Amino acid sequence: MEKKMQGRYLLGIDQGGTKTAAAVMRGDGFIVGQAVTRGAYFPNEGMESAAAAIQEAAEGALKSASVDREDIELTVAGIGGVDWPGDDVRVKDALQERLSLGEVFVCNDAVIAFYSGTLHSHGAVICAGTGMNGALIDREGRQFVYGDYMEEKAQGGSALARRAARKVFDAELGLCPPTKLTQLFLGQAEVPDVDTLLKRYMTEDVFRKELRFLVPQILMVAESGDAVAYGLITEFAEEIVGYIEAGFHKMKMKPEEEEIVLAGSVFKGTENPLTKQVVKRIGERFAGAKVTQAHYEPVVGACIMGLVRLHMEPSEREKAIRESASVLGLLYG
Repeated sequence: MEKKMQGRYLLGIDQGGTKTAAAVMRGDGFIVGQAVTRGAYFPNEGMESAAAAIQEAAEGALKSASVDREDIELTVAGIGGVDWPGDDVRVKDALQERLSLGEVFVCNDAVIAFYSGTLHSHGAVICAGTGMNGALIDREGRQFVYGDYMEEKAQGGSALARRAARKVFDAELGLCPPTKLTQLFLGQAEVPDVDTLLKRYMTEDVFRKELRFLVPQILMVAESGDAVAYGLITEFAEEIVGYIEAGFHKMKMKPEEEEIVLAGSVFKGTENPLTKQVVKRIGERFAGAKVTQAHYEPVVGACIMGLVRLHMEPSEREKAIRESASVLGLLYG
């Protein structure tokens, strides 16, 4: 039988390098409070800094919800950088020390992203933002997070932008046909020619990192029919699906029985050519597999994961989750 919470609450936490978010969900699925503060990445900034940001967000969400710490039945925290055995324990200990919380479950932030796109308890997720990560959860609740198995050339928007820049250099050399990407990158760099662009690319680290902001325009160039950009997107999509297939094989999961969630800014938009290519290739390679995009911000996924862990059926609370997420601006996209 489903566990009854009798007015108790869940606390969801999502921490990445950009922001730390917290949300409080009531047992009936209504999200009753949230807060957002600075991001942190504990492997680089240290546990103390990351835990302080989590504490600030959590206390803000509790205050927003008018809920006491003692009312929290379970805290689920999706934390960027939880990649190695023992990382989850370090974060859990830090949270319990700072917040005096009861039961705390810590996982990589890719895992909660899965629950931001589905109310099922098992399946796969690929998260593509500035970087890329993914996770699989099987029917027994076992997890696999890709982490550093995903090589640098697959790292989300940053990698896609660097690969697009290389196509511009290839076109200048005659290794590929002319492409509209050239004018896009020249305009971003505010330079008159590809030689000057190449110099900036090779000598200015900040400029190279900022190219990730061109991803929406790169996708638009591909959508416009530019052969070089479209080929780049097609190649990138094939690599993403290759990772998905490898993950299913490693976890001994059957794709046709699972749901695959696409999350992150790189997949946003109904006409996104990368998303369409990934969905197309999944359909060709895994007959029967269902693909969906994230519906909620990851912090909502953390709360939904809490429902699953407490054996409380999320599908029975779907209306409450969606309505409250909409009111609080927690719908994805």
